[in-house]
Amino acid sequence: MTIRPTQGRIFDMVRDGIQFNTAKLIRAQEQAASGKRIVRASDDAVGTSVSLSLRRQIGAIESFVASTSAARPEVEQASARLQEGSGVLSDIRALMIQGMNGALNEGDREAVASQIELLEGQLLDIANTRSGDSYLFAGTATSTQPFVEETVNGESRVMYRGNDDRQRVLTGRNSEVILNATGREVFEKYDYSGTKLGDVTGLTVGTTANSGQGYEEIEVRQDGTTGVMGEGIALTGSNDTILGTRSLTVDAAARTIQVGTGATFAIPTPPPADLTVEDENGARVHVDLSAWTGLDFNTTLTGAGSVSIDGLTYTPVNFTETDLRIESQSTSTVLHLDTTALVRSGSELATFQGTPGLFDTIRGAVADLRLPETTDRTTIIKRLQARLGELDRSQEDLLIGLGKLGAASQRIDVAATRLEDLEVTVEGLISNVEDADFAEVALDLQRAEQTLQLAQATGARLMQQSLLNYL
Repeated sequence: MTIRPTQGRIFDMVRDGIQFNTAKLIRAQEQAASGKRIVRASDDAVGTSVSLSLRRQIGAIESFVASTSAARPEVEQASARLQEGSGVLSDIRALMIQGMNGALNEGDREAVASQIELLEGQLLDIANTRSGDSYLFAGTATSTQPFVEETVNGESRVMYRGNDDRQRVLTGRNSEVILNATGREVFEKYDYSGTKLGDVTGLTVGTTANSGQGYEEIEVRQDGTTGVMGEGIALTGSNDTILGTRSLTVDAAARTIQVGTGATFAIPTPPPADLTVEDENGARVHVDLSAWTGLDFNTTLTGAGSVSIDGLTYTPVNFTETDLRIESQSTSTVLHLDTTALVRSGSELATFQGTPGLFDTIRGAVADLRLPETTDRTTIIKRLQARLGELDRSQEDLLIGLGKLGAASQRIDVAATRLEDLEVTVEGLISNVEDADFAEVALDLQRAEQTLQLAQATGARLMQQSLLNYL
């Protein structure tokens, strides 16, 4: 039996063929227009899955790139400010050396102190540098001003109020870069290396370990001078600085007086009621020569003394103690002193090396330069020398911080370059999955057009309408 297709079936077959070939043409045209092989997920389910995974990697890479780009300006600004700070410290150092010139008078030293104060203010501005709303040297407490002036034990000091935490930026899933140098490590680093005295009075450090931080003032007090006097010579009992035993020699023929092995002082005519004589250590004795008989005289003087670290409680000195303990109730500082070489009274600067903050050092130098004109020049110079050693250490700390920021900046640059290269690589992989081969698309487009035209022509012949076809 012959099967004869109905007219409706022929129509459906022609329509389906035209729709199928039209869809192929449209897909080829979309690929040609977009340049993409995968226009919609249904075009390639496996390829779409791979593409989405690669795009997630691109998103992660872009987030790392954005974070490193945002971090770079702050690192560069912090580096620039520390470079400026290093220059300021060099200027302060030069002024301190200038202030150690023994020929300067009180007015000259005041001028130097004023210049150092101005530079300290500039350095404080650097330490409190902000980038937008963030303080660069406050650790992770970026909303807190890191260095503030406060009154501590009646003294105005610059105190650090940031924290010691590190700011970090991720440059990959398992890699990070430390971005900041904290204010403490740059300006207030604590690295105790020993206790040093100023070598003014003859005190030295005892045998037991000391406990303290920064600077402390040891007050060495002269509690009176005694000796068997004669030939009309007497002690005035005022403002002596001699400690321990020393000989007193009067040479009548030469009309000179000498204490210890110090310089010989001429006895004026008439002999004065208060002649100041210094020994080889610069310790002073006030002698009343107004009743001197004009004869030779020799005796031994003994200067009694005591020491204090808080200016309130004084401990007597017996000049044989190698480990005398003194303590400050206000700061909890404990010092052990060797008094066997103590020769004169005065203020002795104790430095807990490696612990003074930079601003304490600078302000201490300013205070030293403003000591009264009556202060011994050697005392001022030795105190400034102690401060200078700590200033050099602080500048080294600052340069180390600058080096860390430079290394961070370099690592950020390397990470940024690596991320950019990785992004290009992943985008290439996405292109391999998604992008169309234009030569192949052109052939597909041509084939689709030809196939559609053939389907249309075939349908036109099959769908011819006539009375004969109808019958």
